[in-house]
Amino acid sequence: MSESVVTGADAVAAALEELGVDIVFGITGAGNLAICDAIYRRGATRLIFVHHEQAALMAAQGLARTTGRLGVALVTTGGGSTNALTGIVGAQMDSVPLLVLSGNESSIHTSTDNELRIWGVQGFDSRQVFAPVTKAAHRARNADQIRDLVVNSARTALEARAGAVTIDIPMDLQRKPLSTTLAGSPAVPVLDLGSSVDYGDVLDSSLDRLTAALRRSMRPVLLLGNGLRNGMDRPEIRSLVADIGIPTLLSWSAIDLLDSSHAMNFGRSGIYGDRYSNMIVQNADLVIAIGSRLAIPQLSYDPADFARDAQVFVVDVDGKELEKFVGDRWVRVQADAAQFLEQFAKLGPVAADIDTWVRKCEQLRTDFPRRAQTTEAIPAAQRDQFVNSYDVVYEISDQAGSDDIFVTDMGTGLLSGFYGLDVNEDQRLVTSLGLGEMGYGLPAAVGAQFAHPEARVVCLNADGGMMLNLQELQTVAHHKLPIKLVVFSNDGYLMIKHSQRNLFDGRYVGSDLDSGVSCPDFSKLADTFGFSYVGLSEQGDISAKVAEFLATDGPVLLEVFMHPEQLFIPRVGTLKGENGTLISPPLEDMIPLVSEAELSAAMSGALHPESTRIRSVPGVLPVQGGKS
Repeated sequence: MSESVVTGADAVAAALEELGVDIVFGITGAGNLAICDAIYRRGATRLIFVHHEQAALMAAQGLARTTGRLGVALVTTGGGSTNALTGIVGAQMDSVPLLVLSGNESSIHTSTDNELRIWGVQGFDSRQVFAPVTKAAHRARNADQIRDLVVNSARTALEARAGAVTIDIPMDLQRKPLSTTLAGSPAVPVLDLGSSVDYGDVLDSSLDRLTAALRRSMRPVLLLGNGLRNGMDRPEIRSLVADIGIPTLLSWSAIDLLDSSHAMNFGRSGIYGDRYSNMIVQNADLVIAIGSRLAIPQLSYDPADFARDAQVFVVDVDGKELEKFVGDRWVRVQADAAQFLEQFAKLGPVAADIDTWVRKCEQLRTDFPRRAQTTEAIPAAQRDQFVNSYDVVYEISDQAGSDDIFVTDMGTGLLSGFYGLDVNEDQRLVTSLGLGEMGYGLPAAVGAQFAHPEARVVCLNADGGMMLNLQELQTVAHHKLPIKLVVFSNDGYLMIKHSQRNLFDGRYVGSDLDSGVSCPDFSKLADTFGFSYVGLSEQGDISAKVAEFLATDGPVLLEVFMHPEQLFIPRVGTLKGENGTLISPPLEDMIPLVSEAELSAAMSGALHPESTRIRSVPGVLPVQGGKS
C-alpha cells in the first residue's frame, strides 16, 4: 500500500503518539502486521518484541507500574490473543493501566451473531473472552473511529480504578483507507493516572465521622494501600503521613509509597507481614484503611478477627470492594484515596493524646525486629550448609542504590523480597500480587528497565518461576539490558512443598526433582544467553557475592543455592491439629510462635481462643522467642 494512503493502522499509531506512548511491547503476527508496519513507518513509538504474548503484557505492566503511565501491548489473533489473557487478568486485578491492541480476522467474520467456533483462519470472539476480566473490551467497527477509540480506551484504563482495556481491530479495518485526514484530529488532553470525580460531599460527611472517631481513639492506625498511586506522588504521601502523625502500616502493594525509614512507618501487616506490624494492627481501636481493598493476605483468613476490637474505616473508589465489609464496625467510604488522605491531613491534630500508643508501637518494633524473625527459616544444624534467602535480600537491600528498582516473581523472590527489602528514597518494589502468576518477574523487569534505562533493575526470581518465561532471557540479551537477575535455587516449587508437607502428610507431587519437576543448570543458561554468572552457596560469602553481582556491568545472574525446605517465616499459618481439624490463629500469632507470655504482654486484650488452642497441641510447632 502506498505510504501516502492513511489507514486504520495509521490511526492506531497516530493515537499512540498523541497519547505520549513511546514504547509498545508485542509480537508480530498475521493479525497485526499492518499496525506493526504503521508504527514502524511513523517512527515515533518504539516496538519492543518479546517471545511470548503474556511476557509482552507483563513487560507493559512493568513499565506502567514503575512510571504511572499507560502500558501498551500489541498481540495478534488466535493464540496471540489467548496468550495475552494472563497478563490482562493480572493488570485488572492489580489496577494497572494497560491497553491491549489485538488483531483479528476481517470484519466479515467478526460480527456479533457469528456462532462458529472458528472465525476465518484462526480467529475467535476475543472481545467476549476479555470482557469479563477488563474495564472495557472493544472491537473496532469503523476505521474512521479507530483514533478516538484508542484515545478513549486509554482514558478508561487510566481513570480510577485503573485497569485493563482491550481493543480488537479486524485486519480489513487496519488496512482500510480513512475518509478523513489524521491532521484534523483534535488534540489529546494529557491523561494522568487518577480520578476526575470530585468526592467533596462524601469526603465532608465521612471526615466528620472520622474526626469524632479519632477523638475517642487511644490506639489509631493508618493503613495505606495501592489506591493512593492514583493522583498522588510519594513525596506528598510522606509529608501528609507526617502531618497526620498516626502509626502507619502498608499493604504489600504500597510498600514503596512510604520510606521504610519514615518515623511513622511501622511496617507491613498481613499473612506474611511483620510480626510487630500485625501486633500493632491487632491492638488498634481504630483502623483507617485508605486505598487498600483489604484482601485475605491483608486481613488473614477471618475478617472478623482483623483488628477485632477496632472500628475500621475503609476508603475505596470501587463500591463493589466495599460491599465485602458488613457490620457496624465497618465504615465504608466510596471515594478517591488520594483526595481522602489529602483532606484528612488538613483536619489538623484532632486525635486524642496517643504518645503512649506510639511508644507501644515503637516498643513492639524493638521487641520483634524484622530481621531477627527469619533466623529459624533453616534448622540450626544446617545453617552452615545452605544460604538463607532472607539474608541475601537483606544484603541486597543494604547495598542497593537510592533509585534501584526491585521486581519480583512469585515464591521465594516474592516472600523474601517483600519481607526483607527496605525501600527508601526513589526505590521501587513491584510484582503481580493479585493473580500471583509464576513467570512474571523477568518480563516485568524488562518493562521496568526500558522505562528507566539509567536505573539498576534487580529481579528476584526462583528456579521454578524462571521456567515459566525463560525465553525472555533472550530479550534481555538481544537488547543488552543490564538487568540484575537473582535465581533462588530450591529444587522446584518451595511454597507448594510447604503446603504438601503441612496438609498432605509430606507427600510431594509435582513439586521437586523426585516428584516430577526439575530445573536446568542456570550457570549453563547464563552462558548460553550471554549473562555473567555469580554462584552463591556459602552463607559467609553473601556480602562479597552480592557486591560482585551488583557491580557487574550488563546482564548478570546470581544463583543462590538455598535449603530446598527453607521456611517462609514469619507467617500466619493454617495447621492440622491432633484430630485433623485445621487451626487458624489470628494475625498477631505468627509462625514460629512466640511464647504465650510474650504474646500476652504484646496484646492489650485477651488472647484469641485459637492462640490458646494451637499451643495445646503437642508437637505441632516449636515455641520460639521472638526477641533477638
